[in-house]
Amino acid sequence: MRFIPIMVNQEQLDALSTAIEKEIKLGHKQVGWKLGFGSPAGMKALGITRPLVGALFDSGQIKSGAEIVLKNYNEPRVEAELAAHISHDIDSGASLNQIKNSVSSFVPGIEFVDFHSPPINPTFVLSENIYQRGWILGKDNSTGWIEAMDKEELLTSMGTKKWDPFDNIEAIIGTLEDNFDECNKVANQIGRGIKKGDVILLGSVFPPHPVNGESFHVSMFGQDICMRFRN
Repeated sequence: MRFIPIMVNQEQLDALSTAIEKEIKLGHKQVGWKLGFGSPAGMKALGITRPLVGALFDSGQIKSGAEIVLKNYNEPRVEAELAAHISHDIDSGASLNQIKNSVSSFVPGIEFVDFHSPPINPTFVLSENIYQRGWILGKDNSTGWIEAMDKEELLTSMGTKKWDPFDNIEAIIGTLEDNFDECNKVANQIGRGIKKGDVILLGSVFPPHPVNGESFHVSMFGQDICMRFRN
């Protein structure tokens, strides 16, 4: 089954387009996409039935282990993500098999967001590019599509706090088929599409978590990535 993207509202598309154009005018290069507010609680809060889609830029890329200065942000939060590296352009009408063949690898991801204003509605959230401020991805290892994602575990910790392992990830963030389909349709509605070399944050296993100043780790597929903080 293929889904019609929820962002059929032109006002919402315009809000995201304007946010993207603003970054490009600042000299930032778009390098991918992100899905947000895709958890049941997130969708319920905004009255949507599919995740929102935002953009990723080279200016937001952070090296694993690098420090973020927290005083520069109002409400800094982090998310533990499943992410993907893309090896080929994905056509607007791509089949699921074509999408699968365009995935170079799945990797762990971390997203850093700043909830400086309440998420009052989808249009506002998109105008803020879903609060995106920075991201880290694991290295592309060219392992391709993974059919048995429910057998994989994502581990995450912040300082001494450790979450229970997350498995059956598609039950949390939505199926990979649906999320890629949604992202591809919205990306093409915006006009750019999904390109070779892009990275995609496919969804977080928990809602944006407040930063307490301690290091945040996410591990999956034998890779560990880390975001550090200082005041």
